[in-house]
Amino acid sequence: MDNEDLKLIRQIVASDGRKYTAGNIDRSRYDRLVDMGWLTPFKTNISDVEYRATDKGRAAATHARTGSSAP
Repeated sequence: MDNEDLKLIRQIVASDGRKYTAGNIDRSRYDRLVDMGWLTPFKTNISDVEYRATDKGRAAATHARTGSSAP
């Protein structure tokens, strides 16, 4: 986990806990959050993925905002 991961999860949580990605893009930064248990991916079609923040991801975003260490 690094500051970019925390920044990204805070942005996603602030956007109703969802991030929609379309087309052939690099999703590695979202996949890192999936691997950490902070996001769940949902394929909407062959080229698009919607990511949704998990409870663990929401907790990490909240801890990051308050300056506490993430769980």
